[in-house]
Amino acid sequence: MIKWVVSAALRFSRLVVAAAIGILGVGVYQLHNAAVDVYPEFEPPDIQIQAEALGLSAQEVEQLITVPIEQDLLNGIPWVEHIRSRSMPGLSAIDLQFEPGTDLLAARQLTQERMSQAKALPNVGTPPIMIQPKSATSRVAMVAMRSDSVSEMQMSVLARWQIKPRLMSIPGVANVSIWGLRDRQLQVQVDPQRLQSRKVTLTQLIETTGNALWVSPLSFVEASTPGTGGFVETPNQRLGVQHIQPISTPAQLANVAVEGKAASLRIGDVAKVTEDHQPLIGDASLDGTPSLMLVVERFPNANTAQVTRDVDEALDAMAPGLSGINLDANVFRPASYMTTALRHLGVAGLIAAVGLVAAVGLLFISWRAVLIPVVAVPLSLVSATWVLHLRGETLTTMTLLGLAAATAVVVDDVVGDVAALRSRQLAAGPDSPSLSSVMGDLVSARRGPLLVGLVMAVLVMAPVLAIGGVWNAFTWPLAATYVLAAAASMLVALVVTPALSVLLLRDGRQELRAGPLDRWIRSGADRLAVPAIAKPGVVGLVVGVLALGAILVAWLAPSGPVLPTLQDRNVLVRVQGAPGTSLTEMNRVTSAVAAEMRAAPGIESAGAHVGRAITSDEIVDVNAGEIWLTVAPGADYNATLAGIRDIAVGYPGVHTSVRTYAEDRVAAAQTKVGDELVVRVYGSDLPTLRNTADDVAGMIGTVPGVLSPRVEPQVTQPTLQIEVNLAAAQRHGLRPGDVRREATTLISGLPVG
Repeated sequence: MIKWVVSAALRFSRLVVAAAIGILGVGVYQLHNAAVDVYPEFEPPDIQIQAEALGLSAQEVEQLITVPIEQDLLNGIPWVEHIRSRSMPGLSAIDLQFEPGTDLLAARQLTQERMSQAKALPNVGTPPIMIQPKSATSRVAMVAMRSDSVSEMQMSVLARWQIKPRLMSIPGVANVSIWGLRDRQLQVQVDPQRLQSRKVTLTQLIETTGNALWVSPLSFVEASTPGTGGFVETPNQRLGVQHIQPISTPAQLANVAVEGKAASLRIGDVAKVTEDHQPLIGDASLDGTPSLMLVVERFPNANTAQVTRDVDEALDAMAPGLSGINLDANVFRPASYMTTALRHLGVAGLIAAVGLVAAVGLLFISWRAVLIPVVAVPLSLVSATWVLHLRGETLTTMTLLGLAAATAVVVDDVVGDVAALRSRQLAAGPDSPSLSSVMGDLVSARRGPLLVGLVMAVLVMAPVLAIGGVWNAFTWPLAATYVLAAAASMLVALVVTPALSVLLLRDGRQELRAGPLDRWIRSGADRLAVPAIAKPGVVGLVVGVLALGAILVAWLAPSGPVLPTLQDRNVLVRVQGAPGTSLTEMNRVTSAVAAEMRAAPGIESAGAHVGRAITSDEIVDVNAGEIWLTVAPGADYNATLAGIRDIAVGYPGVHTSVRTYAEDRVAAAQTKVGDELVVRVYGSDLPTLRNTADDVAGMIGTVPGVLSPRVEPQVTQPTLQIEVNLAAAQRHGLRPGDVRREATTLISGLPVG
C-alpha cells in the first residue's frame, strides 16, 4: 500500500505539490482566526451553586442553607465525584465536581431538577441559583467605570440595567459581575426612639410601607396579592385598566399615613425616608479613585480575542450615552498579552525559518534543495495544528510546546530524505538511474525506519500521559500535538518530499553539491569516530560519567515551575486581612497597598476590588481584596515583580500573594482537585467539633501508610450574639421569633416592595 502511494506521488508530482501548497495556504488562513488561549481548560466538569443570604452569619448560613441543599437536594446526583461547600457571612457556595468526560449539559439538567425543590428552604435569602459554566481562566476583561460628575448610585443604575445586559448578549460571555454596585433604593431608616414616642410599632411601619406599594414580597401584608387592573366593559368596547404607581421619590413615600394611627401621622414623622443603597458586600477602585468594576467572564473554549473585540465594540457603541462617565477596559485584558505573545512568536518563527534555510543552504549548495524543507516543514506543523483546530481545540502554550518538541522530528525527516538522496546519487556514480527511480527506492527503504520512528514518537509521550490530576489537562494537548506533527511528518516524507525532489531536482546530480557545513560535520565525525572505535571502554566510561553528572545536576538543581513561565503584563496581587475586618478598613488597607504599588517603577495602572459581587467568581468575605496591576511595556518584568513582592511583604497582619491570573487559577485548581482522603465531622458546637476532629486525626495517624494527617483549621471571627431572655420576653408579651425578626429588620433591613 505504501509503495503504491509513493509511486503515485512520484507519478503525479505536480499535483501533489500543488495540493501541498494549497493545504498549507488554507491552513495558515484558517489558523489566523483560531481560538488562542494561555492554558487549555484544566478544570474537571463542575457546577457551582450560590445562595445569597445577606445578614446571616457563617454558622447560620451553614445550618439554614448549605447543609439542607447539600444533604437533602444534591446528594446522589449521578456522576458526582466530590461535593464541597463553603459557608461565609451572607453566602453559601456549593461545588459539585463530576467524573472526567461527563456531559456537562446533562449534569446541569439533573442538578437543576434537584434544585427545583429548593422552595422548601427557609425564607432567609434569595433562592439558590446555578452559576453559568465558565472557563478555567474565565476573566476575559475588567472594565472600570468612574466619573467626577455622576454619582456611584447613578452609575450603578446604568451598569445594572444598560451595560450588563448589553455585554451579556455577546456570544461567548458567560457572566458579568459588578463590584461596588449600589442599587438605588427608597429606604425607610427607622429610629426606635421616634417610634416609641409616637407609639408606633415596627410591624405597623413595615405593613404601611409595604401596602403603600403595588407589590410586596411579604406574605403578611395586603400588597402580597396586588390584584389585576381588570377592564371596563362598555356597549361598544372593552377598556383595560392600568394603575400608575404614584410613589417614586422619598418625599412621596414619607407622606403616606401610618396604618392604625391618625391620618395626620405620616411615615416621615417616625422615620427618615431617603434614597440610598443596600449594605455593600464589596467595593472597587482604579488608581485610588472609587469606581465600579465590571468583570466579564467567558464560557469554556470561547475565543478570548473575539470576545474581547466584541466587548470593545459594545462599549464604544454605548459611549455616547454615558456622558461624563469614563470606561477603562484595560484594567485586566488578557487579549493584549496574547497579541504581544503571538507577535513575538511570529518573530521567533521567522528567525527559526531563516536559520533552517541557512543551515540547509550550508549543507547543500542548492537553492532547490533549500526549497524542499521550506515547504515540507511548515506543511507538517501547520497540518497538525489545523487538525486540532478543526476538532474545536483551543491553541495554547501546550500546543506550542508540542510543536516545538516535534520540530526536530519533522526537520530530521525532511533533511534526512534530501541527504539520503545525495548519498544515493554519489554512490551510484555517473551511471545513476533516473531521479524518480532513485527517490522511489529511497522512500521504500526508509518506510520501515519512518514507521518505527512514529511508534517511538508515540511511546515517548507515554510517561507524559501517565501524569494524573489537574496536569492531565495540560499533558494531553502537548502529546496530541506532538503525535499529530510526527504523523504528518511521516506522511509528508512519504508523499510530498519525494514529489518535491522529483519536481525540483530533475538534474539533481550537480544541484546537490556538498556544502561547507556538510564537509565540516563529516571531517569532525571522522576525527572523533576513529579513536572512539579503537577504545570502546573509554567511550563507555565517559558516557557513564556524563550520565551520572546529568542525574546529579537534575537532582540538586532547584525545582522550578512545572508549567512554562509566562511574562504576562497583567499581575494579580491578593490581599487577605484578618477575619472580621470591616469593609471600610479593608478598603483603606487595599488602597494603601495599591497606591504604593502604583507608584513603583514599571507599573502603568492599578485597579482593585474588595469583597465580592453577586454571582461573582470570588467566594470571599469583605476581608479579602485583589489588586490588578499592569506592567508597562518597556519595563523590566522580573525587576518590576521583585519590587511588587517587596512592597507586598511590607504590610504586617496582611497575607499577600503575587501571581499572574493564569498561575492563580492553576493553583486554585490544584487545591480544588486533590486526591486526599477527607473525613468530615458534623455538629453544631464548634469546640466539641475541634476536639473530636483532633481525636479522629490522632486515630488516623496510627494507620500504617498514613503521612501527617492534619485538621483543616476553622476560621472564626468576632460575632455579636443575641440570646432571648424567655422570662423577660413573657412579661412583655414577646415571642423569641418576634425578637429575631425585629432585630434583623433594624440591623440589616427588610425589603418590603
